[in-house]
Amino acid sequence: MVKLTLASTSKFKSSILDRVGLKHSTHPSLAEEISHQKNPYEYVKELSYLKANSLRNTIKEGIIIGLDTIVLIDDKIIEKPKSIDEARQNLINSSNNINKVISGITIINQNTNQSITTYQETIIEFKKIIPDDIEFYLNNEQDIMNASGFIIENIASNFISKIDGSYYNILGAPVEKIYQILNEMNIYLKDINK
Repeated sequence: MVKLTLASTSKFKSSILDRVGLKHSTHPSLAEEISHQKNPYEYVKELSYLKANSLRNTIKEGIIIGLDTIVLIDDKIIEKPKSIDEARQNLINSSNNINKVISGITIINQNTNQSITTYQETIIEFKKIIPDDIEFYLNNEQDIMNASGFIIENIASNFISKIDGSYYNILGAPVEKIYQILNEMNIYLKDINK
């Protein structure tokens, strides 16, 4: 049996992994999350690696999973909004536009010293969002200060016309890709214990 450890204390990501059978424990990343990469794909890959690698001396056995997710609008990285005005602007910029959600994924097998770093991308096409609905969203969504300012599984789902790629990636836990990498390491659901 193999133990999985998520290099994060995100209860949301953790609950997703548990729901799909990727039972694990969590440990806060010890990494300083600074990347000098300009390319967004390399940026998230580096941050996911830093998170996973920061636990190598702490977690001696099993699998360490590092994840980092960003949103791109018009090739610009959208960070967590620092104010309601910034969250509003993110939605205005998303209206009738395309968002790219990119997650960096690093999986380190401490038992074999194997490490794989890659990414998952999901394209979200937004409908035109009228100003009144943006204000309704800002006044009624509890978690607008997370991610890029929209929570896909709640009110914002009304604004989406199409999703191309992994839905779970939008939530920050690209389980399909994680499972694929584990399979490449010859690890399957039957092999995982908590």
